[in-house]
Amino acid sequence: MHAVYKAVPLKDVQRIMDHCREHTTNNGGLFEVYPGPEDGMAMVIVNACSDEGPLNTLRPVGAFYCNFVGPGVLSIEEEDPHFDGVESRKRHVQAIKQVIDILLREGFPGNKISFKELSALKD
Repeated sequence: MHAVYKAVPLKDVQRIMDHCREHTTNNGGLFEVYPGPEDGMAMVIVNACSDEGPLNTLRPVGAFYCNFVGPGVLSIEEEDPHFDGVESRKRHVQAIKQVIDILLREGFPGNKISFKELSALKD
């Protein structure tokens, strides 16, 4: 089930989707963008670089959804309050929220964004 994280102008959602498409894992970025069932919808998987391991291996942190709930809505997977999940799951949800906030604030054409200091993933 999707939970609304932010409702913003449609042009802002399009701008961050464009930024994520420009910075996919194939282009050296952290994002994987998958089109949704209707035009203008997309699921964005956010990856993190591991400082350990070969070639800074990417690992999925989580995903957010653009325009699935409605136009201009950025949503995330809703956490089940009755699920006794691991603590790291909560940190990953916080990291996705931080990524969305950073993209809304800094995800303009030509901007390079560093996501290496996401506080939600620090121990």
